[in-house]
Amino acid sequence: MAPVIDLHFHCLPGIDDGPDDWESSVALCRAAAAQGTTTIVATPHVLRGPWINEDPELRDALVLELNALLDGRPEILPGCEYFLSAEAVELVERGRWSPLTGLNRTGYLLVELPSGEIPSYTGALFHELTLLGVTPVLAHPERNRALSDDSDELEELIERGARVQLTAGSLLGDFGPPAAEASQEFLRRGLVHLVASDAHSLDRRPPRLAAARRHIRDAWGADAEVGLFEENPRAVLLSERLPWAGPRE
Repeated sequence: MAPVIDLHFHCLPGIDDGPDDWESSVALCRAAAAQGTTTIVATPHVLRGPWINEDPELRDALVLELNALLDGRPEILPGCEYFLSAEAVELVERGRWSPLTGLNRTGYLLVELPSGEIPSYTGALFHELTLLGVTPVLAHPERNRALSDDSDELEELIERGARVQLTAGSLLGDFGPPAAEASQEFLRRGLVHLVASDAHSLDRRPPRLAAARRHIRDAWGADAEVGLFEENPRAVLLSERLPWAGPRE
């Protein structure tokens, strides 16, 4: 059976708005494993509000401890959810970033936009990142009001080099009708490359990757399920080009 990779997961304790302690962290990861997830990329917020997390050493130490507590089931890899700022390219050039692969300086970077807008520099910044060998992965665009209202804006960002990750809960209605409807519109237009849980806790934001997989399989077929949940996530971890282009009506 193919590994199930969750590329967006807040599981490190006390570092952002994810779990507060080790017990909660372990329980959250084990809940994901019970649904079939074999690999989790820990993606603490970086440069968002009170969660600066600019130094990867703390994150790496927490990842090491969590892997020990879980005994590798599931495996935890280092990553981040980077809040987009005009200084992003400078920070990447200085090496103050945490790629989703956690393995090398090139690869994919999970990027979060403000919830209500698209900063004017976003497209140009994405293009600059790609020139540095970094592919921005846009986290939960269906929950950004500007993008959910106008999918043409999302297509333009993809043309600038971005790839798109939907949240599993959005597909299932957890974030309300606008996010669910935007998710379906993005899928219809072939603008989706990845689905991840964005899990934070068992009660508020549980991992729902298994249910989202069933939803995609039922609505878009087995090829879409494998592409979104297996082939493309595996390529991200390997810093390879995404092999699956996305479903399209």
